[in-house]
Amino acid sequence: MVDGSIWLSVFLLCAAAFMGFMAVTHNTPSWWFSVGLLSLFAFIAWRRETVTFDIPSQQVKWVRRRAFNLAGGTVPFREMRGITLESMTDNHGALNFRLTIPTTDKPIPMSDGYGGGQAHYESLRKQILEFLKMDKTASPDPDDGASIRALLQQGRKVDAVEFVRSNYQLDLAEAVDRVNEISEKMKAAQ
Repeated sequence: MVDGSIWLSVFLLCAAAFMGFMAVTHNTPSWWFSVGLLSLFAFIAWRRETVTFDIPSQQVKWVRRRAFNLAGGTVPFREMRGITLESMTDNHGALNFRLTIPTTDKPIPMSDGYGGGQAHYESLRKQILEFLKMDKTASPDPDDGASIRALLQQGRKVDAVEFVRSNYQLDLAEAVDRVNEISEKMKAAQ
């Protein structure tokens, strides 16, 4: 999977080149400031994220390229806890989404950018889970129970509910019930 804004950088560079051409042909030195500004924005906007699900080596490889930064890593499939849909509200109150790979350590976003279209991201999520043969609609994985308990011990009940909700396609009430059930079992065991 590839996500990025290289197209935006190319557009801005083309606009800067056109303005540079116009500045030279019309002898308008004041346009050079706009050329520099557009070039700077093109450089800052350049980003590309690549996530590869490598079946033969049983790991996910991810690379994030930015103007001033390069990051990457690998996660073995055995440490993955599925693919989740993460949401964020923008300044206008609209929901935007991205896919995240929850792991035994910490979640890894598949993109830095969020986008609209929940149905698109849900469809993509299901395709990835089918490809990896990780359909999570069934009963919880024992390791997931440990993850939920760890979140509850840290006082992160909302994160535990979101974890259950996104990994098992449950509505909010069902996810809260399941987390409360685990919480009650933890209290009874003490």
